[in-house]
Formats: sequence, structure tokens, C-alpha cells
Amino acid sequence: MTLTQLEHVLAAHREGSFSRAARACGITQAALSNSVAKLEEELGDRIFSRTTRQVALTPFGKRLVPHIEQVLEGRDALVGTAKAQQAPTTTVLGHSPLIPSAVLTQIVGAVRDAGFGTELRLIEENLSDLLQRLGEHTIDLALVPGGEYASAFRSTPVFEEALYYVPRRRLIIKTATVELTSLGADRFVMVPDRCGLARTTRALFASADVPLQTYEGEAMGYHVLQEWAALDLGSAILPRSRLSAKTRAIPLMRAPGIPATLTYRVVWHKEYRRGKQLAALLRAYRPDLA
Repeated sequence: MTLTQLEHVLAAHREGSFSRAARACGITQAALSNSVAKLEEELGDRIFSRTTRQVALTPFGKRLVPHIEQVLEGRDALVGTAKAQQAPTTTVLGHSPLIPSAVLTQIVGAVRDAGFGTELRLIEENLSDLLQRLGEHTIDLALVPGGEYASAFRSTPVFEEALYYVPRRRLIIKTATVELTSLGADRFVMVPDRCGLARTTRALFASADVPLQTYEGEAMGYHVLQEWAALDLGSAILPRSRLSAKTRAIPLMRAPGIPATLTYRVVWHKEYRRGKQLAALLRAYRPDLA
């Protein structure tokens, strides 16, 4: 018995004629008739009653047809599954410009090694744009600074780094660290609020109930914050990875002995079918900031 013989039986049943079934299968009528006859011989009974005008199922054939359909549907499902496994899949990962490139490389490698797609495509955008894309399902994952997200999103932390205080040029700081509560009278240069760093800075000051006084202009890059601090326009808050080598920076403390840190998280929409698998992968993952 072969799958081809089963296909011939089903074609003859559906077409009601050996000649039409042969044309549908792309073979001669004699070849199809011979294929069905061999199957009948093997099974020990006639599947069709033949007349000069049409063929019809025998009672034996009527009992066989549902099983033949089931076998062929199983074959089609098997082939479809195999093709799906071989077909290229793309995972789209959005990331904030704030993410250190070395860490991004490590996380991309971890996601790729875990088989989240034969192709991994990256998109760099600000936090607000990435969250909008997640809601629109135009990206699968977002690597962003930690914060508050909509209830439709799920997230897991992947790493954190220390925050530093970059004093404006005329300020003289004699301590090894700076406490957040001492910065209420200072003025700060900021990037736009759609950036994760601005949101983090505002949330940090709000959590300590410290007023945040800001410079009227907005910088378009993290290096610009350091340049503006050097021009005495205002002080800045930056993660360690974004500090230039010559920048005067002091570790920022939430409270005595408690460093201020920025947590980065991978965020996905709750409807993303591989979200739980991703979370399990990244909970144990800690990139090397060095």
C-alpha cells in the first residue's frame, strides 16, 4: 500500500470517474485503474463498483474513505510542519540608543543562540517609539531602560549599571560620592522625555522627593549632556557606559551606601507566543559590562 494509491482512490471518489480522476492526478486512466485494482487486491475487497458511465463506492469503500482522508491529512500536516521548521523566521528586536553596544551584542547572541529565529533584525528607537511598536506588533521584543509599562506588556530585567553625577563646570565637589538628596538646588541638562534616560532621571528624583530643576534646552545625544555640563549650562545624570574618558563624574547614591542604578529590561507584548520562553532564558542571563 502506498500514499499514491490512497490519493488515486480519493480522486476517483471525488471525481466520480476514473478518467476525470486520472486527469486530475496527471496520469493515464489505465495507470490509475491499475493502481486502484492493486490496492483492492491487497485489501481483499472491491472499493468501487464500476459501470461504463461512473464509479461508485461499495459499502466496503465507504468505510475506507474516512480513514484514507485521515491518513492523507496527516501526511499533509507532517509536510507542513517540516516546511515550517525549514522556513526562515525573523525576530525583530528594538533597542534604546542608551543600551551599551557590548551588552547589545551579548544579548543578541543569546537570543539568536536560543533559536528565536533564523534571522534577527535590529531597530534602534527611543523608548516611547519602541513601546508604541510593541503595541502595534511591529517588533517582537524591546531592550529598554526599566520603568512603568502598560498592562499589555511583560518584561524581565537583564542587567543594571551605576548612575553617575556629572557636575557642571563651576561646581566644586570634594566628596567621593554624591547623594541624590543634596541635588535639589542644582540645575540639570536633559535629553527629550521620549528617551529612557530622561524618564529614569525624573523618576529617580521623584522617588526621593527631590525637586528636579532643568535647563530649558534639550540635548540630542548623551555626549552633548557632557559637553553642556563642561559649558556650565547644567549638571547631568548618566550611566557609567555613556561617560567619556575625560568627563568628571561622581558615583550617585540614592542614600548613604546605596548606589543609584539604571535597570535594563527586555519587554514584549503578552500575546507574543514565545514570551515565557524568552523570560526563562534571560532571567539567568547576565551580560558582562566590562
